[in-house]
Amino acid sequence: MMQLRFQAGADPWVRGLCADFSAKVKILGLKFIGKEEEVAHFVDITMEADKMGELKKWLETDASVVSTELTDLSRDHVLGVVVARRCKACASIIGSSSAMFVSSAATERDCALGYKIFLNNDGIPSLLNNLSRGGVEYRVTEISPISPDVPLTTRQLNVLKSAMEMGLYDFPRRITQDELALKMGIKPSTLNEILRRAEKNILGNYLGMQMEIAR
Repeated sequence: MMQLRFQAGADPWVRGLCADFSAKVKILGLKFIGKEEEVAHFVDITMEADKMGELKKWLETDASVVSTELTDLSRDHVLGVVVARRCKACASIIGSSSAMFVSSAATERDCALGYKIFLNNDGIPSLLNNLSRGGVEYRVTEISPISPDVPLTTRQLNVLKSAMEMGLYDFPRRITQDELALKMGIKPSTLNEILRRAEKNILGNYLGMQMEIAR
């Protein structure tokens, strides 16, 4: 399993929040809705507290935003969903035929989005080709195996790799957990425990790195 990092231009609403409000936008998840013309973004946004009310009003009037549902976590921090019209990078990522897990996408100093994705080795050229065909300008910053400091056991790594390759993390899913357990010859409860521990380790490692960066 590999990790791919690349930069690409942000959607208009993301760039606006970054450029106009100096907001830090993290996209934690992506999902097509409706007829795949719109994308729901699960977002984490931080910015100066005195601008938060203005930010919400700005999102309501932005032409690319369809709807929002945000929850205040603190005076300068919100979490929620922004539904926006289909973006090229989102379409290339979500529409990829390869199994992958989008760890996050976050605004950087130039307001571009820096993506981090876990995927199998064969999926890298497929995704990059999708980005090119979709007219997305991107810059690859890292391609590497999952870092050894991600504490996955050999079994967790093998099971997670099989889950990705067989489509458990695709949208829509190409296989259910029960079907995957049957193919792998293990109990569904055992598979669920292995996957949950592996996902917890990967996400815990990622969040730990983000906390170090934020300090």
